Amino acid sequence: MRLLLSLLLVTAPAQASERAPVPKAADKVQAALDACLAKPEPADRCFALQLARARALLATDPAAAHALAQAARRAATDAHDAAADRVAPLDFRRRNGTITPADAAALVRGEEQVRRLWIDLAEASEVLGDAALASGRIYREAAENYGSTVALLEEHGRSDADKRWRLRAKGKHAAAFTDSPSPDEGAKPAREAYDEALAAYGPADPLTVSLALTLADSHTQLGRFDAAEPLYRDARARLRDPVARIDADTRIMQLLTRMDRRQEAEALGRDLLSRLTASRADPLQSARVYLDLAAVVAPEDGLAFARTALALRTEKLGEKHVDTARAQLAIATLLEALGRYAEAEPLRRTGAWALRGKLFAQHPETAAAWLRYGENLLLQGKLKEAAGALSTAEFSVRDSVGEKHPQYGRVLLFTGMTQLRQGDPQSIATIERGLTIIRAGLAPTHIDRVQAELTWGMLKLLSGDPATARSQFRAVGQAGLERAAAFADYGPAAQRELKQFSGVYALQVRAAWQLAATKP
Repeated sequence: MRLLLSLLLVTAPAQASERAPVPKAADKVQAALDACLAKPEPADRCFALQLARARALLATDPAAAHALAQAARRAATDAHDAAADRVAPLDFRRRNGTITPADAAALVRGEEQVRRLWIDLAEASEVLGDAALASGRIYREAAENYGSTVALLEEHGRSDADKRWRLRAKGKHAAAFTDSPSPDEGAKPAREAYDEALAAYGPADPLTVSLALTLADSHTQLGRFDAAEPLYRDARARLRDPVARIDADTRIMQLLTRMDRRQEAEALGRDLLSRLTASRADPLQSARVYLDLAAVVAPEDGLAFARTALALRTEKLGEKHVDTARAQLAIATLLEALGRYAEAEPLRRTGAWALRGKLFAQHPETAAAWLRYGENLLLQGKLKEAAGALSTAEFSVRDSVGEKHPQYGRVLLFTGMTQLRQGDPQSIATIERGLTIIRAGLAPTHIDRVQAELTWGMLKLLSGDPATARSQFRAVGQAGLERAAAFADYGPAAQRELKQFSGVYALQVRAAWQLAATKP
């Protein structure tokens, strides 16, 4: 029996000869797979073909890709279990000191076969993660599959190629959390993968650059803009491929938009659209740029951009896709900028529920959607509905980015304003708490802080404190001047910015008159 076991391992065909080869021509893979599946023995004979076909289907039919990757993983699991069963008796004799030289040689070959099958399982897990992500399944499935790939390669990988593969998979694992209810879970693997690649390969290596972008995305989603920008800039400077540079610039533009650096974002967005048109890029990538650009130009112009993005996403993704809802929310923002709150309300409501269904309540984007919905209702005077939406927003913001984040300050600000209009005596204290958080987290010229400072000034003016009100209006007016001065010239954009602040200067004068009237 011992001789037979050794003979089985010695004479077992090499893995490469067992596997059906993958044709070089992509259009012949399906036919080769069909032929292979007609002769399914051994179980994993079609493994490479199944994964090759799954990868080809990721963009067009991710559900089919997922099914193929699952079948490949099952086959590799069966092959692994069979190989492990053959190795187990030899391993037992080695541990008991009864193994012969022939058995020892057979055991080495058997253990290498088992190791290679573990690597195959890592590959199948990664494709499953890709398919889960592409098909819009719950983010956790993609993250778990990428995590399995990382763990298997960490234990069984040996070569530098395996190390690079592991780091790429760890980057995917981190990125899976970016668009999830818990983006903070991606921060640790993103940092670990980037630091390891930086130490091993240096800052200019393509893998390091890719992981830098992933880490920057994680920082951006968590509101750590100061940490994200230098990573984006450095990575972008090291890229040579035009398509990769477009992708990096798209990320930078989104960051600039969130930082309220409108002039820089607009210039970059218009340049991106030109490059995307010239390269005949994916319409969905153009849609993303249209939306970011819509947020930084005049609302009248932005509506056209946002509606173009909505049309592109509806055509490609359908009416119920979460990215379609994001385009609807962008349109709502522009309608509100034009004072059309009632028209924006159903878009806000639909978008907020869509994000909650896809990303769950604890995601920063869901939190922002409910905050803006509550703000819309407040400005329409729908106080009961606004209080409900803002309560949902408070829960979402607290559980996603925490109580020290400026977004939480904005929730308190609008909640306090709702309480004030309902006669709640706690309203002023709530507004003060929100203002303190906003001041700690945002620059004086950021539009969200400007709005908060203006609100506080109005409250002080109405409550009979013209001295504080004048000081507030003076600070807001100065912020408006600084925002306009940041433009390259006194063109339409700068003029539009100053015009938005014209009422503040009138309020400053009004507060000064009231203050003078109170003096003996």
